[in-house]
Amino acid sequence: MTRFRQASDRLVDADTAVRRAEADRLAAVAAMIDSYPAPTPMVDSPAAERVVSAGAEGAGAVGEFVALEVGALLGLSEPAAWSLVHDVANLRARHPHLWAAVADLRVEAWQARKVALAAQELSAEAARWVDKKLEAVWGVVPWPRIRRRLAGLIVRADADLARRKAEIARRDRFLSIRHLGDGTSAIAGLIDTGAALQLQAEITRITTRMRKDGAQEPLPILAARALEEIATPTDDDTTATPPLPLADVVVHIAAEALDTAATDGTQVARVLARGGDVGPVLIDQLAHLLGHHRIRVLPVTDLAGDPSVDAYEIPDRIRRQLIIREDGSVFPFSTSRSRTADLDHTIPYRRSTPGSPAPPGQTRISNLGPLGRKEHRAKTAGIWNLSQPEPGVYEWTNRTGRRWRVTRGRTTRLPDLQNRIERIDLAYVHAVVDRPLRIAH
Repeated sequence: MTRFRQASDRLVDADTAVRRAEADRLAAVAAMIDSYPAPTPMVDSPAAERVVSAGAEGAGAVGEFVALEVGALLGLSEPAAWSLVHDVANLRARHPHLWAAVADLRVEAWQARKVALAAQELSAEAARWVDKKLEAVWGVVPWPRIRRRLAGLIVRADADLARRKAEIARRDRFLSIRHLGDGTSAIAGLIDTGAALQLQAEITRITTRMRKDGAQEPLPILAARALEEIATPTDDDTTATPPLPLADVVVHIAAEALDTAATDGTQVARVLARGGDVGPVLIDQLAHLLGHHRIRVLPVTDLAGDPSVDAYEIPDRIRRQLIIREDGSVFPFSTSRSRTADLDHTIPYRRSTPGSPAPPGQTRISNLGPLGRKEHRAKTAGIWNLSQPEPGVYEWTNRTGRRWRVTRGRTTRLPDLQNRIERIDLAYVHAVVDRPLRIAH
């Protein structure tokens, strides 16, 4: 165990060194921009260096040959060097909170550059608004969740820009069919999301029927067969015309992110259709997106309640409340979504035995949490210990004594538990081994 702890310490030190080196590289590029000599134009010569924008609006200006200097030093092509220069200039001027988070090693440089790139079409004011909204998430929320929130914030920051981009995207629709000469053809395309949801729902209906008829192929193969069936219909399918696909429209606004000054036209909803999470959409775009869908409005759930049942199985009402409260897995920095995760009992469920009835109310909100399958298995095997000192607060300890707390998708480090380094809680492991492994909630 000592060797494993040493290896884990080395990994943490290496990650810190990488983050520091990447942050230093961005800072060095910023210094290159600041110290790059001002262009001295050659009279009447088209070869003269010009002053150009260093990045997006508000990012300042620089001599256009700076990218050649940066590229030569780093072994990058000029386009790649310009991309780096633009991102650094944008981060410093338009995302000051994120720039500070990079310097503090709370966020990796590549993630910061992704944010700068995603927001480059926004005005300087809108970019700084997005930066302020994300200030509290760096270092405590995993990147995929930040990326999803970033997409919604960019839509809210400039609703008109979002509408223009959506219209341009719709105008750029295409479909390409390339015959490969071996009896198969490759299809690629870009179509309207509303139509894609309709197509996806029809494919799901057909693949579900195939499964019921005994088909064993992987789902991607069944989906291809379903598309072939749609393209070459026969009279064999006597299934009645399906109802319009169902879509759940969920408006989930955290209290700290509530924008009471926003108008209806800039409010953002997240659309959850049967085919998956469509993502953030302006309220006034719902009619176009879901015009061919039935809409189900989910009832408001009291997230503060702690309902319970005296059974191992989890009723839909409890499952729905937990999924609304916990958008993703409660494992440290996990990116698993709660809708596809296992719902795990924090304190393992105890079944009745002769002379010892099962304790009441074990299946309750305060004793449940969504976990990805591998996360669930690691916890069940005793490799990770989990406690839930209060509803929605999950404290994890690994086998080397490192500890984390996960609350509402935010992960923070806790002081190490040194006694955990020398021993694993064998009593807990034995208790796990002595009961069946049940993880398919």
